[in-house]
Amino acid sequence: MVRLGLSFMGAALLVAGTAASARADDAPAPEPMSQPPADEATPPADGQPGGDACIDENVKADLFAKRKQRTSRERLFQQANRHELTLQGGYYVSDLFDGTYTFGGAYTYHMTEDLGVEASAAYTRLTSSGGPELERTFAVLGGKPRRQLYFDADLIWVPAHAKMRLGGSITHFDLYLALGGGVVDSVVSEDLAGNGGFGLKFFLGHAFAIRFDVRDHVFRQQLLSQVMLVNDLTTTLGVSMYFPFTE
Repeated sequence: MVRLGLSFMGAALLVAGTAASARADDAPAPEPMSQPPADEATPPADGQPGGDACIDENVKADLFAKRKQRTSRERLFQQANRHELTLQGGYYVSDLFDGTYTFGGAYTYHMTEDLGVEASAAYTRLTSSGGPELERTFAVLGGKPRRQLYFDADLIWVPAHAKMRLGGSITHFDLYLALGGGVVDSVVSEDLAGNGGFGLKFFLGHAFAIRFDVRDHVFRQQLLSQVMLVNDLTTTLGVSMYFPFTE
């Protein structure tokens, strides 16, 4: 009887073990622990190798180049070592005679962007629309030609290079000063003359410019027996061409 009971218990335990093993085989396997993606990993601290804080040297140089001040930009129109030919005309104001027209030309050699030397020549006439004294003076002159020529040699200095917006484009221009001397040839004056003045030059493209000049000529004129020191003023507008055409 005892042996039969032990055999029954052993069989029951064997059946229970087999059922537990079957349930273990049918259970789903546990999911592995997920790892964060490589691009979401915690970035290394500053100063550690491989950090994003380091900037490529080429990129850094490009950024610094873009931050350069505008005043360091090169001029768009170069004058140094170039020759300038100018045709100009305008108005001549005389101390002793009436105002009248004048025209002439100039040649300028630009040694640097700021300094140049210029030789110029111009023509005008001595006219008088009134004044009996001047009419008698011209009668005494015996119908001699009333033309007046003046020749100048000047030093040109450019103290300011500037630009402005004209319409939808940027126009570059110079403010320059002129000082020099020359001669005046007319029926009332054959003498040395000093001159000084200023001008504006507006650049067009790479070979042309528009000039505006104001010059004061100081010299002596003689009417009959009287010699007077006069200041004759000229205001002219001109067009300049530069050589060589390419800078």
